[in-house]
Amino acid sequence: MRIPPSPTLITLGRLVRRYRDAASILQADLAKRLGYSDGWLSNVETGQLRPRREHITAIEQALSLPPGVLMEVYDLLEGESLPVWMRDWLAEERRSSALRAFELALVPGLLQTPDYARSVLDGDEAAITARLERQAILKSENPPTLRCVLDETVLTRGFGDAAVMRDQLEHLVNCDSPRLAVQIVPSGVRHEGLQGSFTIATVDGSDVAYIETAVRGLVTSNQEDIASIIDVWESIRTCTLSQRESIELIKRTAEERWT
Repeated sequence: MRIPPSPTLITLGRLVRRYRDAASILQADLAKRLGYSDGWLSNVETGQLRPRREHITAIEQALSLPPGVLMEVYDLLEGESLPVWMRDWLAEERRSSALRAFELALVPGLLQTPDYARSVLDGDEAAITARLERQAILKSENPPTLRCVLDETVLTRGFGDAAVMRDQLEHLVNCDSPRLAVQIVPSGVRHEGLQGSFTIATVDGSDVAYIETAVRGLVTSNQEDIASIIDVWESIRTCTLSQRESIELIKRTAEERWT
């Protein structure tokens, strides 16, 4: 069933069209300036497509609008479409200096390719855009360090076709850097992380954690919770392959399973 567009997205689209009409610019002309098709801009103006943040900035500039006129409305989308606990976590994630993530079933959202995210999110374009925009923190002026540990089943659980999975695994390999590391827990190894996925963010010298449950995400800075989660993290780390071995396993899986 098609998910109806949000009221905020409709309002944003109407504003784009109103300002475009006021500037006496045809839809085709504005689309050309932005480097997109008429259909793309039409979908934006009718609230059927959620543009990215950089698109809104480009539209403001193309229409000679004061910075923020459209962005203020765009920023309301996050509050409208996300549950409170997720908004709380994203605020911590953006402020973090370090992230430690364990994933049992999926590639972490910060490292997902667009096609992989599209499959995971069942084609919900608004959710896909929001997820990909989160990744901007990894390219910011002061990006957090990111240490990811993945259960090996993440590499073999298919989302999309073989090409999507191969591209996703190659992306994990290409992300490897001094500030971003991915390590794998081999299949069949029993470890504390089998209870569920989680992420620990270091913010202003203190830790806050996001814990996935069957019904919702839990954000906590309770010291007992944090101590327990860190113990689980350290326990899992003892089961992982080295970073070099992990990268080789990811490459091998991409070549042997998803080619």
